[in-house]
Amino acid sequence: MRPTGDRLKEALFNILNPRLSGAVLFDIFSGTGAIGIEALSRGAGRVVFVDRDPAAERLMRCNLQICGMEADFLIVRDDVFTTLRSMARRGERADIIFFDPPYDWKHYDDLLKLAFSPGIASARTCVVIEHGRKAVLPESGEKYRRYRVLRQGDNCLSFYRTNA
Repeated sequence: MRPTGDRLKEALFNILNPRLSGAVLFDIFSGTGAIGIEALSRGAGRVVFVDRDPAAERLMRCNLQICGMEADFLIVRDDVFTTLRSMARRGERADIIFFDPPYDWKHYDDLLKLAFSPGIASARTCVVIEHGRKAVLPESGEKYRRYRVLRQGDNCLSFYRTNA
């Protein structure tokens, strides 16, 4: 697990803060749960944490308990693609989707296609991917486009929205 650094996390929430009040956030590849927990502490209405690692699930539960979080959250321990497809079928919409895949990840386009599939994303959904500086992410796809990149050292955040 590689938690998001404090400076990058602060920059992320400075950008997302106007969207957070009552928002539904999906924290995908959530690891420690730090992004979702921070979102809840800043007024998000609901967070869905997704990670397939049992150790990550235990750590998230521990961190949520330590932080005294009793807000609306769900922890899903399963494959990201399976979980996103299931959420799309159930029409679980997100206002913000945060992906923090391993830095050697190569399937960014697949993540974005699923994130912007019907049932998950609305016209107002913001998708953020944390990645290494050398990673190659798509600028746009059939239903999405990148509108901002924030770089701090070797770490980056890419922000996407619908083409609509």
